[in-house]
Formats: sequence, structure tokens, C-alpha cells
Amino acid sequence: MTGGFKLLASGPAAIETKLGWTFFGKNGMREISDNSTLLVTSMLNKEALISDLWSLDALGILDPSEKKNKLELQEEARDHFLSTVKINEEGRFQVSLPWLDNHLPLKDNHDLTVKRLDSTVKRLKAEKLYVAYGEVYNEWKREGIIEVIPKSEIDLPCHYLPHRHAVKENSTITN
Repeated sequence: MTGGFKLLASGPAAIETKLGWTFFGKNGMREISDNSTLLVTSMLNKEALISDLWSLDALGILDPSEKKNKLELQEEARDHFLSTVKINEEGRFQVSLPWLDNHLPLKDNHDLTVKRLDSTVKRLKAEKLYVAYGEVYNEWKREGIIEVIPKSEIDLPCHYLPHRHAVKENSTITN
């Protein structure tokens, strides 16, 4: 699917795929009995050649021989680590992230991340862990593990790593 979606006034919906638009849903024009089946109609994309429809890469599926196996990816990650690791001015290890080649750019997910944060804060407050959980972050900030980045230094759009809290039962965080 490409992400295109249209809800038709007559009842069915249309979803755009790499093979063209596909319609599904009730027709609204006639009564449907209990034993009827779903009718799906597809109209082919005019730009697509029929021969392309038989090609797996037209659907975004790569030939398994073109994919790197897990061992090759691990070896590349190890080589990347060894070639980029260094000790910074504070005496801490620093290494570049091992990005995958030809990966699609990550989408801006600011709104999703803010919603996740709001949900996390609400849950922590309900569980009476908000203050104790915040102290962990304050300690990390004092130790220089994390830092606040001024909005002026953030390149927009950017991709955020949403936080999901994890509380270990019987840990040092108490209610």
C-alpha cells in the first residue's frame, strides 16, 4: 500500500497500492445476505507494465540473495564500531551510530512522541512514581549522561526516540 485512501460516498473505500487502486467494503446500493462474500475490485495503475506486476521488487520485496544476512550485518556493525570508537575529552567512550545504507529517511514524529510523553507522565502520576522517576532523570542530568538541547539547536524536521517508562518491581524507586 502507498498510503492513499479515499472513502467513497456510495459506501466502499479505496486504498492505493503499488498495483493500483483497490476498492473494498459494502456497496450500499443493494442488500447483502448473511452468506454473501466480500467483493474486491482492483483497477490497475496505467503507468505499470503488466510484466512489472510479476516482479517482486515492484512490490518492494527484494531477492533474498540481495539481502545481507544477520552475520554480515553484525560484522559490519563490529567494523563500524572499531573504526569510529574514541575517548572524548571527559574520558568517555564515543562511537558513531551504525546507520543502514539506502534506508528511507525517518519521518518527523514530534507529535507522536509528545503524545507518548503525555501518556507516560499520566501513568507515572497515577502510579505515584512521577517524582521518583523524575529524580532519576535529574541525577542523569547532574552526571552529564543527558542534557537539555536548546530549541535553536534542533534541526527540524527530526526524528525523536519516544520514551516508554520501565519500572522494575522492588527497585530503589519507591512510592
